[in-house]
Amino acid sequence: MTYFDEAVLEMRQNQKEQKHTTLDTGIYVNKKLIEFKTEYLFRNQVDIMLPITFIDMPSAIAAVKYPSEFRPQIIKTSLDGTINFTFNLFDIPGGEAERINEIANQFQAVLKQVNSSVKILEVFEEKQKEQYFKMFSYKSSGIDVQIYNLVCMTSIKNKILQETFNCLFDEADDWKDIAKSIFLTTKEHFL
Repeated sequence: MTYFDEAVLEMRQNQKEQKHTTLDTGIYVNKKLIEFKTEYLFRNQVDIMLPITFIDMPSAIAAVKYPSEFRPQIIKTSLDGTINFTFNLFDIPGGEAERINEIANQFQAVLKQVNSSVKILEVFEEKQKEQYFKMFSYKSSGIDVQIYNLVCMTSIKNKILQETFNCLFDEADDWKDIAKSIFLTTKEHFL
């Protein structure tokens, strides 16, 4: 009888998960429903959907996790600090795909120069309406852990927006498609 009860519970959970497969409906990750909402960044210049439970990383933790003085301008993190989205808006003229590609390629080259163990995993691009996105993922090392990183470059108000997602490499399969979908919600906010 216990086996039958477990099978019914698993079927119910699967049905629930099948109803929640987009950012609009929420997405199950490890049997937990992650819900999303639109966030406004850089004084309302940028709209992006992010998990509703994510918070601004406290500055003391950011200083440890991102020790460079050039740490990201905005860091949104899960409550346990293991999943992060970071954002930088640069006054570098952008807009056309060639310019964004050039900057993304330069960024990859700098990553490899700074840390020769960085391995680029995937490179891809997408265009939605008039907005161009260039993304690449790579594996890096943290303290005793491997980290999955996904970088996205796009243009906002004729500036370059660099977005980065990172999580433990063991959790990458659960999160990488979600992170890509989140980045593709990025758009210029019109007041």
